[in-house]
Amino acid sequence: MTARKILLVQPQLSSLDGHEHTQISAHDMMLPDDRIIVLTRFDFALADQMTGVEIYPVFPLLAKSGAGDRQSKKPHNSNKESGSSKPSVPERYLSYVEALSAAVRRFEAGPTDLLIVPSAGPDEIAVLVAFYEQLEDAQAPRAILRLLSEDVVSGFPASFMERLHACCRAGRLSLHTETPELRQRLEEHYGLAIAGQFNLPCTIFADEVDHAKPPHLSDDDEIKVGVLGRQRAEKGSYRIAGILKHLRQLALQGNGKQKIRIVYQAVRSKRMRRLMIEFADRLSAGRNANVTIQYLESGMSKESFRKLLLDVDILLLPYDTKRYRYSGSGIIMDGVFALKPIVHSRGMAMQELLSHGNAESATSDREFAEKILKIASNYDLYKQSTGAAAAYAGQLLDKSAEIFRN
Repeated sequence: MTARKILLVQPQLSSLDGHEHTQISAHDMMLPDDRIIVLTRFDFALADQMTGVEIYPVFPLLAKSGAGDRQSKKPHNSNKESGSSKPSVPERYLSYVEALSAAVRRFEAGPTDLLIVPSAGPDEIAVLVAFYEQLEDAQAPRAILRLLSEDVVSGFPASFMERLHACCRAGRLSLHTETPELRQRLEEHYGLAIAGQFNLPCTIFADEVDHAKPPHLSDDDEIKVGVLGRQRAEKGSYRIAGILKHLRQLALQGNGKQKIRIVYQAVRSKRMRRLMIEFADRLSAGRNANVTIQYLESGMSKESFRKLLLDVDILLLPYDTKRYRYSGSGIIMDGVFALKPIVHSRGMAMQELLSHGNAESATSDREFAEKILKIASNYDLYKQSTGAAAAYAGQLLDKSAEIFRN
Protein backbone atom coordinates (compact mmCIF):
# COMPACT_ATOMS: atom_id res chain seq x y z
CA MET A 1 0.00 0.00 0.00
CA THR A 2 1.38 3.40 -0.99
CA ALA A 3 2.17 5.61 1.99
CA ARG A 4 0.21 8.82 2.37
CA LYS A 5 2.30 11.88 1.51
CA ILE A 6 2.64 14.74 4.00
CA LEU A 7 3.99 17.94 2.44
CA LEU A 8 5.36 19.75 5.49
CA VAL A 9 5.77 23.45 4.72
CA GLN A 10 8.62 24.66 6.94
CA PRO A 11 10.17 27.80 5.41
CA GLN A 12 12.60 28.71 8.21
CA LEU A 13 15.35 26.11 8.34
CA SER A 14 18.35 28.41 8.08
CA SER A 15 19.43 28.07 11.75
CA LEU A 16 18.88 25.96 14.87
CA ASP A 17 17.29 28.86 16.76
CA GLY A 18 13.59 28.26 17.32
CA HIS A 19 11.51 25.09 17.18
CA GLU A 20 11.04 24.76 13.42
CA HIS A 21 13.58 21.96 13.02
CA THR A 22 12.13 20.00 15.97
CA GLN A 23 8.68 20.05 14.35
CA ILE A 24 9.95 17.72 11.62
CA SER A 25 10.92 14.93 14.02
CA ALA A 26 7.66 15.55 15.91
CA HIS A 27 5.65 14.83 12.74
CA ASP A 28 7.80 11.75 12.09
CA MET A 29 6.87 10.49 15.55
CA MET A 30 3.16 11.28 15.21
CA LEU A 31 2.85 10.00 11.61
CA PRO A 32 5.08 6.90 11.48
CA ASP A 33 3.29 5.32 8.50
CA ASP A 34 3.33 8.40 6.28
CA ARG A 35 5.98 9.83 3.97
CA ILE A 36 7.12 13.21 5.31
CA ILE A 37 8.32 15.57 2.57
CA VAL A 38 9.67 18.87 3.92
CA LEU A 39 9.39 21.96 1.71
CA THR A 40 11.58 24.87 2.75
CA ARG A 41 13.23 28.04 1.41
CA PHE A 42 16.34 28.34 -0.72
CA ASP A 43 18.35 29.46 2.35
CA PHE A 44 18.16 25.99 3.93
CA ALA A 45 21.38 25.52 5.91
CA LEU A 46 20.86 22.53 8.22
CA ALA A 47 21.75 19.62 5.92
CA ASP A 48 24.49 18.37 8.29
CA GLN A 49 22.11 18.38 11.28
CA MET A 50 19.11 16.85 9.50
CA THR A 51 20.33 13.74 7.73
CA GLY A 52 17.83 11.10 6.72
CA VAL A 53 15.04 13.65 6.15
CA GLU A 54 13.46 14.39 2.76
CA ILE A 55 14.00 18.15 2.49
CA TYR A 56 13.52 20.18 -0.68
CA PRO A 57 14.51 23.88 -0.81
CA VAL A 58 11.87 25.06 -3.27
CA PHE A 59 10.54 28.34 -1.89
CA PRO A 60 11.95 31.79 -2.73
CA LEU A 61 13.06 34.22 -0.05
CA LEU A 62 10.41 36.89 0.31
CA ALA A 63 11.42 40.46 1.02
CA LYS A 64 10.59 41.37 4.59
CA SER A 65 7.45 43.41 4.99
CA GLY A 66 6.66 45.49 8.04
CA ALA A 67 3.37 45.67 9.87
CA GLY A 68 2.40 48.64 7.75
CA ASP A 69 2.80 46.58 4.59
CA ARG A 70 0.61 43.82 5.96
CA GLN A 71 -2.04 46.32 6.94
CA SER A 72 -2.33 47.54 3.39
CA LYS A 73 -4.56 45.79 0.88
CA LYS A 74 -1.92 45.56 -1.82
CA PRO A 75 -0.21 42.31 -0.65
CA HIS A 76 -3.61 40.58 -0.43
CA ASN A 77 -5.31 42.18 -3.41
CA SER A 78 -8.59 40.49 -4.33
CA ASN A 79 -9.13 42.29 -7.65
CA LYS A 80 -10.13 39.96 -10.45
CA GLU A 81 -7.89 39.34 -13.40
CA SER A 82 -9.25 40.56 -16.69
CA GLY A 83 -11.53 37.88 -18.11
CA SER A 84 -11.06 35.58 -15.12
CA SER A 85 -13.28 34.77 -12.15
CA LYS A 86 -10.25 34.07 -9.96
CA PRO A 87 -8.59 36.64 -7.70
CA SER A 88 -5.18 37.60 -9.02
CA VAL A 89 -2.09 36.38 -7.18
CA PRO A 90 -0.18 39.35 -5.74
CA GLU A 91 3.26 39.75 -7.32
CA ARG A 92 4.88 39.30 -3.90
CA TYR A 93 3.54 35.74 -3.68
CA LEU A 94 3.47 34.69 -7.33
CA SER A 95 6.75 32.73 -7.30
CA TYR A 96 5.88 31.21 -3.91
CA VAL A 97 2.50 29.95 -5.20
CA GLU A 98 4.15 28.64 -8.37
CA ALA A 99 6.75 26.77 -6.29
CA LEU A 100 4.06 25.19 -4.13
CA SER A 101 2.04 24.17 -7.18
CA ALA A 102 5.13 22.64 -8.75
CA ALA A 103 5.88 20.66 -5.57
CA VAL A 104 2.33 19.29 -5.43
CA ARG A 105 2.66 18.14 -9.05
CA ARG A 106 6.19 16.79 -8.56
CA PHE A 107 5.18 14.55 -5.67
CA GLU A 108 1.77 13.77 -7.19
CA ALA A 109 0.05 14.83 -3.98
CA GLY A 110 -3.68 14.27 -4.19
CA PRO A 111 -6.81 14.64 -2.05
CA THR A 112 -5.83 11.75 0.25
CA ASP A 113 -2.52 13.48 1.10
CA LEU A 114 -1.97 16.49 3.35
CA LEU A 115 -0.27 19.89 3.32
CA ILE A 116 0.73 20.80 6.89
CA VAL A 117 2.03 24.21 7.97
CA PRO A 118 2.94 23.88 11.68
CA SER A 119 4.01 27.54 12.08
CA ALA A 120 1.83 29.42 9.63
CA GLY A 121 2.70 33.09 9.28
CA PRO A 122 0.97 35.80 7.22
CA ASP A 123 2.95 34.85 4.13
CA GLU A 124 2.06 31.15 4.33
CA ILE A 125 -1.62 31.94 4.92
CA ALA A 126 -1.72 34.30 1.93
CA VAL A 127 0.10 31.80 -0.29
CA LEU A 128 -2.22 28.89 0.63
CA VAL A 129 -5.35 30.97 -0.02
CA ALA A 130 -3.98 32.07 -3.41
CA PHE A 131 -2.91 28.49 -4.19
CA TYR A 132 -6.39 27.07 -3.61
CA GLU A 133 -8.08 29.93 -5.47
CA GLN A 134 -6.03 29.09 -8.57
CA LEU A 135 -6.87 25.36 -8.58
CA GLU A 136 -8.77 24.06 -11.59
CA ASP A 137 -10.17 21.05 -9.69
CA ALA A 138 -10.22 19.40 -6.31
CA GLN A 139 -7.31 17.05 -7.01
CA ALA A 140 -4.99 18.57 -4.43
CA PRO A 141 -4.18 17.83 -0.79
CA ARG A 142 -6.12 19.57 1.96
CA ALA A 143 -4.08 21.95 4.13
CA ILE A 144 -3.79 22.07 7.92
CA LEU A 145 -2.51 25.41 9.20
CA ARG A 146 -1.43 25.93 12.81
CA LEU A 147 -1.70 29.57 13.91
CA LEU A 148 0.63 30.42 16.80
CA SER A 149 -0.25 34.05 17.49
CA GLU A 150 -2.85 36.71 16.86
CA ASP A 151 -0.27 38.67 14.85
CA VAL A 152 -0.45 36.27 11.91
CA VAL A 153 -3.98 37.41 11.03
CA SER A 154 -4.31 40.85 12.63
CA GLY A 155 -2.84 42.67 9.60
CA PHE A 156 -5.16 41.20 6.98
CA PRO A 157 -7.88 43.47 5.52
CA ALA A 158 -11.53 42.39 5.63
CA SER A 159 -11.51 41.45 1.94
CA PHE A 160 -8.75 38.91 2.48
CA MET A 161 -10.36 37.54 5.65
CA GLU A 162 -13.47 36.76 3.60
CA ARG A 163 -11.34 34.84 1.10
CA LEU A 164 -9.78 32.90 3.99
CA HIS A 165 -13.26 32.12 5.34
CA ALA A 166 -14.29 30.89 1.88
CA CYS A 167 -11.34 28.46 1.68
CA CYS A 168 -12.24 27.09 5.11
CA ARG A 169 -15.91 26.69 4.19
CA ALA A 170 -14.93 24.87 1.00
CA GLY A 171 -12.92 22.37 3.04
CA ARG A 172 -9.68 23.35 1.29
CA LEU A 173 -7.89 24.17 4.52
CA SER A 174 -8.51 24.02 8.26
CA LEU A 175 -7.17 26.34 10.93
CA HIS A 176 -5.86 25.17 14.29
CA THR A 177 -4.19 26.79 17.30
CA GLU A 178 -1.71 25.62 19.91
CA THR A 179 -3.63 27.05 22.87
CA PRO A 180 -7.29 27.30 23.86
CA GLU A 181 -6.65 30.93 24.75
CA LEU A 182 -5.71 31.78 21.14
CA ARG A 183 -8.57 29.74 19.75
CA GLN A 184 -11.08 31.74 21.79
CA ARG A 185 -9.44 35.02 20.75
CA LEU A 186 -9.47 34.22 17.03
CA GLU A 187 -13.03 32.93 17.08
CA GLU A 188 -14.48 35.82 19.07
CA HIS A 189 -12.44 38.74 17.69
CA TYR A 190 -11.91 37.67 14.07
CA GLY A 191 -14.80 35.28 13.48
CA LEU A 192 -12.43 32.54 12.32
CA ALA A 193 -13.62 28.95 12.37
CA ILE A 194 -10.90 27.16 14.34
CA ALA A 195 -11.13 23.44 13.74
CA GLY A 196 -9.31 22.41 16.90
CA GLN A 197 -6.13 22.38 18.95
CA PHE A 198 -2.88 21.22 17.37
CA ASN A 199 0.01 20.52 19.77
CA LEU A 200 3.47 19.22 18.97
CA PRO A 201 6.32 18.03 21.17
CA CYS A 202 9.60 19.88 20.72
CA THR A 203 12.84 18.46 22.11
CA ILE A 204 11.42 16.04 24.68
CA PHE A 205 8.71 13.59 23.65
CA ALA A 206 5.92 12.17 25.80
CA ASP A 207 6.98 9.37 28.18
CA GLU A 208 10.66 9.94 27.36
CA VAL A 209 11.42 10.79 31.01
CA ASP A 210 10.51 8.35 33.77
CA HIS A 211 7.58 9.86 35.69
CA ALA A 212 7.88 7.33 38.49
CA LYS A 213 11.37 8.35 39.55
CA PRO A 214 11.58 12.11 40.06
CA PRO A 215 15.12 13.05 41.13
CA HIS A 216 15.57 14.13 44.73
CA LEU A 217 17.51 17.25 45.68
CA SER A 218 19.18 17.61 49.06
CA ASP A 219 19.72 20.91 50.86
CA ASP A 220 23.37 20.88 49.74
CA ASP A 221 22.61 20.47 46.04
CA GLU A 222 22.89 23.40 43.67
CA ILE A 223 19.56 24.36 42.11
CA LYS A 224 19.93 25.12 38.40
CA VAL A 225 17.35 27.54 37.03
CA GLY A 226 17.13 27.46 33.24
CA VAL A 227 16.39 30.51 31.08
CA LEU A 228 16.51 28.55 27.87
CA GLY A 229 15.80 29.00 24.18
CA ARG A 230 16.39 31.96 21.90
CA GLN A 231 16.08 34.97 24.19
CA ARG A 232 14.10 37.96 22.95
CA ALA A 233 12.80 41.05 24.70
CA GLU A 234 9.26 39.61 24.84
CA LYS A 235 10.67 36.57 26.65
CA GLY A 236 11.73 38.85 29.48
CA SER A 237 15.48 38.54 29.03
CA TYR A 238 15.87 42.15 30.21
CA ARG A 239 14.43 41.10 33.59
CA ILE A 240 17.09 38.51 34.44
CA ALA A 241 19.42 41.01 36.13
CA GLY A 242 16.64 42.25 38.43
CA ILE A 243 15.50 38.73 39.28
CA LEU A 244 19.10 37.74 40.02
CA LYS A 245 19.54 40.72 42.38
CA HIS A 246 16.38 39.88 44.36
CA LEU A 247 17.30 36.21 44.40
CA ARG A 248 20.60 37.02 46.09
CA GLN A 249 18.96 39.28 48.64
CA LEU A 250 16.13 36.89 49.52
CA ALA A 251 18.37 33.84 49.70
CA LEU A 252 20.44 35.60 52.36
CA GLN A 253 17.33 36.12 54.45
CA GLY A 254 17.02 32.34 54.66
CA ASN A 255 19.99 30.29 55.78
CA GLY A 256 22.10 31.86 53.05
CA LYS A 257 23.58 28.46 52.14
CA GLN A 258 21.28 27.54 49.26
CA LYS A 259 23.29 27.36 46.04
CA ILE A 260 21.43 28.57 42.97
CA ARG A 261 22.77 28.95 39.45
CA ILE A 262 20.82 30.67 36.66
CA VAL A 263 21.67 29.02 33.33
CA TYR A 264 21.08 31.66 30.66
CA GLN A 265 21.20 31.02 26.93
CA ALA A 266 22.50 34.18 25.30
CA VAL A 267 22.03 35.11 21.65
CA ARG A 268 25.29 36.01 19.94
CA SER A 269 23.80 38.96 18.11
CA LYS A 270 22.42 40.43 21.36
CA ARG A 271 25.79 41.22 22.91
CA MET A 272 24.63 44.46 24.54
CA ARG A 273 21.82 42.66 26.39
CA ARG A 274 24.31 40.19 27.86
CA LEU A 275 26.73 42.98 28.82
CA MET A 276 23.96 44.69 30.78
CA ILE A 277 23.22 41.48 32.67
CA GLU A 278 26.94 40.94 33.34
CA PHE A 279 27.29 44.48 34.67
CA ALA A 280 24.32 44.09 37.01
CA ASP A 281 25.65 40.68 38.05
CA ARG A 282 28.97 42.19 39.16
CA LEU A 283 27.23 44.91 41.15
CA SER A 284 25.29 42.42 43.25
CA ALA A 285 27.66 39.42 43.23
CA GLY A 286 29.30 40.35 46.54
CA ARG A 287 25.99 40.14 48.38
CA ASN A 288 25.66 36.39 47.95
CA ALA A 289 28.31 34.27 46.26
CA ASN A 290 26.07 31.20 46.40
CA VAL A 291 23.76 32.63 43.71
CA THR A 292 25.47 32.76 40.32
CA ILE A 293 24.73 32.99 36.61
CA GLN A 294 26.16 30.91 33.77
CA TYR A 295 26.04 31.98 30.13
CA LEU A 296 25.58 29.53 27.25
CA GLU A 297 25.16 30.14 23.53
CA SER A 298 21.81 29.62 21.80
CA GLY A 299 21.44 27.69 18.56
CA MET A 300 22.43 24.30 20.05
CA SER A 301 21.81 21.02 18.28
CA LYS A 302 18.67 19.19 19.35
CA GLU A 303 20.65 16.64 21.36
CA SER A 304 22.77 19.29 23.13
CA PHE A 305 19.66 21.29 24.02
CA ARG A 306 17.96 18.13 25.24
CA LYS A 307 20.84 17.40 27.63
CA LEU A 308 20.79 20.98 28.88
CA LEU A 309 17.03 20.89 29.44
CA LEU A 310 17.23 17.65 31.41
CA ASP A 311 20.13 18.98 33.48
CA VAL A 312 18.39 22.08 34.89
CA ASP A 313 16.00 21.76 37.84
CA ILE A 314 13.58 24.67 37.33
CA LEU A 315 12.54 26.61 34.24
CA LEU A 316 12.16 30.40 34.45
CA LEU A 317 9.83 32.12 31.97
CA PRO A 318 9.43 35.85 32.78
CA TYR A 319 7.60 36.36 29.48
CA ASP A 320 5.78 39.52 28.43
CA THR A 321 2.08 38.70 28.67
CA LYS A 322 1.26 41.24 25.95
CA ARG A 323 2.91 38.76 23.58
CA TYR A 324 2.14 35.50 25.38
CA ARG A 325 -1.37 36.15 26.64
CA TYR A 326 -2.76 33.99 23.85
CA SER A 327 0.36 32.35 22.38
CA GLY A 328 2.04 29.25 23.72
CA SER A 329 5.72 28.46 24.04
CA GLY A 330 7.57 25.34 23.01
CA ILE A 331 9.70 25.54 26.15
CA ILE A 332 6.56 24.95 28.22
CA MET A 333 5.81 21.71 26.37
CA ASP A 334 9.48 20.72 26.70
CA GLY A 335 9.52 21.56 30.40
CA VAL A 336 6.33 19.62 31.09
CA PHE A 337 7.58 16.47 29.33
CA ALA A 338 10.99 16.88 31.04
CA LEU A 339 9.19 16.95 34.42
CA LYS A 340 10.52 20.38 35.37
CA PRO A 341 8.74 22.78 37.76
CA ILE A 342 8.15 26.12 36.02
CA VAL A 343 8.07 29.73 37.24
CA HIS A 344 6.19 31.82 34.67
CA SER A 345 4.57 35.20 34.16
CA ARG A 346 1.07 35.48 35.57
CA GLY A 347 -1.48 35.69 32.75
CA MET A 348 0.40 33.55 30.21
CA ALA A 349 -1.38 31.16 27.88
CA MET A 350 -1.09 27.37 28.16
CA GLN A 351 -2.62 27.43 31.62
CA GLU A 352 -3.94 23.92 31.00
CA LEU A 353 -0.32 22.72 31.30
CA LEU A 354 0.62 25.00 34.21
CA SER A 355 -2.18 24.28 36.64
CA HIS A 356 -1.32 20.83 37.96
CA GLY A 357 0.75 21.96 40.96
CA ASN A 358 3.83 21.92 38.73
CA ALA A 359 4.24 25.68 38.35
CA GLU A 360 4.16 29.07 40.07
CA SER A 361 3.27 32.42 38.53
CA ALA A 362 4.76 35.83 39.26
CA THR A 363 4.59 39.45 38.16
CA SER A 364 7.45 41.49 39.68
CA ASP A 365 11.16 40.63 39.65
CA ARG A 366 11.03 40.14 43.41
CA GLU A 367 8.06 37.78 43.12
CA PHE A 368 9.89 35.72 40.50
CA ALA A 369 12.78 35.36 42.95
CA GLU A 370 10.36 34.42 45.74
CA LYS A 371 8.72 31.73 43.64
CA ILE A 372 12.09 30.25 42.61
CA LEU A 373 13.03 29.94 46.28
CA LYS A 374 9.60 28.52 47.11
CA ILE A 375 10.02 25.71 44.59
CA ALA A 376 13.64 25.14 45.64
CA SER A 377 12.53 24.74 49.26
CA ASN A 378 9.75 22.28 48.37
CA TYR A 379 11.28 20.69 45.31
CA ASP A 380 10.09 17.12 45.82
CA LEU A 381 6.48 18.30 46.22
CA TYR A 382 6.54 20.18 42.92
CA LYS A 383 8.31 17.31 41.16
CA GLN A 384 5.54 14.94 42.20
CA SER A 385 3.06 17.20 40.40
CA THR A 386 5.00 17.28 37.13
CA GLY A 387 3.85 13.78 36.22
CA ALA A 388 0.19 14.85 36.12
CA ALA A 389 1.07 17.77 33.83
CA ALA A 390 3.06 15.48 31.52
CA ALA A 391 0.20 12.98 31.36
CA TYR A 392 -2.21 15.75 30.39
CA ALA A 393 0.20 17.02 27.70
CA GLY A 394 0.39 13.47 26.34
CA GLN A 395 -3.39 13.46 25.99
CA LEU A 396 -3.17 16.70 23.99
CA LEU A 397 -0.74 15.03 21.58
CA ASP A 398 -3.05 12.05 21.17
CA LYS A 399 -5.92 14.41 20.29
CA SER A 400 -3.66 16.28 17.85
CA ALA A 401 -2.78 13.03 16.07
CA GLU A 402 -6.49 12.53 15.41
CA ILE A 403 -6.42 15.66 13.21
CA PHE A 404 -4.26 13.80 10.69
CA ARG A 405 -6.25 10.57 10.87
CA ASN A 406 -9.52 12.37 10.19
